[in-house]
Amino acid sequence: MTKKKIIIVNNNLNIGGVQKALLSLLKEIENEYDITLYLFNNFNKVQNHLIPKSVKVIEAKSFLKVLGEAQSNINKESKYLAFFRAIMVGWTKVFGNKIPFKILFFPEKRLKNFDIAISYLHVTNNKSFYGGCVEFVLEKIEATKKIGFIHCDFLNYGGNTSENRKLYCKLDGVATVSESCKKSFLQAIPSLNDRVYKVENFHDYNSIQELASNNPFEYEKSIFNIVTISRLSSEKGLIRTLFVIKKIIEDGHLIMWNIVGDGSLKEEIIEIINNYNLKDYIKIYGDTINPYRYLPNADLFLLPSLHEAAPLVISEAMSLGVPVLATETLSAREIIAEYKQGFICENSEEGIYTKLKWLVDNPEYLNKSRIYLKENSQNNRNAREDIKRLLIDFA
Repeated sequence: MTKKKIIIVNNNLNIGGVQKALLSLLKEIENEYDITLYLFNNFNKVQNHLIPKSVKVIEAKSFLKVLGEAQSNINKESKYLAFFRAIMVGWTKVFGNKIPFKILFFPEKRLKNFDIAISYLHVTNNKSFYGGCVEFVLEKIEATKKIGFIHCDFLNYGGNTSENRKLYCKLDGVATVSESCKKSFLQAIPSLNDRVYKVENFHDYNSIQELASNNPFEYEKSIFNIVTISRLSSEKGLIRTLFVIKKIIEDGHLIMWNIVGDGSLKEEIIEIINNYNLKDYIKIYGDTINPYRYLPNADLFLLPSLHEAAPLVISEAMSLGVPVLATETLSAREIIAEYKQGFICENSEEGIYTKLKWLVDNPEYLNKSRIYLKENSQNNRNAREDIKRLLIDFA
């Protein structure tokens, strides 16, 4: 029997939650479908070895590659492309991204004869020079059915505009990464009720276990060690958490907050750490190919985000037996069985402080959580059922 042909479009394969989920999905469905992966830019190529060999990879050949990479990396690739991207960014900030996207799409070859075309990245704010995957699927790919994935809280992430709602209405189906994300999306576009599916993210738990056991980071055992693996950006709630750590230290507790990641707020975070003499209590390790080595010996994984959809890192930490403390965001209670797998706090500086201090003062609850996590392993059962339902309905 001839396999159905699927093309999946994403901006890049840089290290990140969406990219990890995409790679795990490819691994899960590679034997059942004829899959093509279309990337706007694959400059870093750091995760190419994780693409299943049966998956055909196409990378944009023209100016479209500037949409799939940050300005700093485009500078390394080509000064000419960097100048062009800067012009596109400037235009977008003033007039929106519709015309820049059309300019970038125009030279690209039209892709034909697919059964399903999938945009794996959701649309962004119209004044943001980012994304473009949904638009590309709609304009440049011929397929029997077209689907868009949603990896965000659609009501609150900044892209819930009339233009973007119209784009999603042009798709045959929409896949959201949690039931809560589905409800949020349908509040924005209730007319799509019969076209929206919940498709949980896949996790490569075997690889996570292997990476975590590769030279696991050793912490000072006399200190309560907290780990956050995150992009250093405003929505992650890191700035407010610096002051939470300061208050807990002033309460007389010995703690260390270990932050693994990089991003636009790095310099501001370092400045606050220095100004408040927190260098002995907060460490930043930057980006790393293997962030999982920082998890096994940690006392707690902390995710203090202002808003989230269904972050992969929560399930990843729990799969390694590390209890989680997360702020009340869209899917937190859907992912975390509270007082079993972890804990949820009010989404505020005071909420983080109160619950974190309580956990430091009452470590027996963390011990109970560790025991539960070791006895109840994470799995992809729901994700498998979800993706099967989606693709069977559209194939």
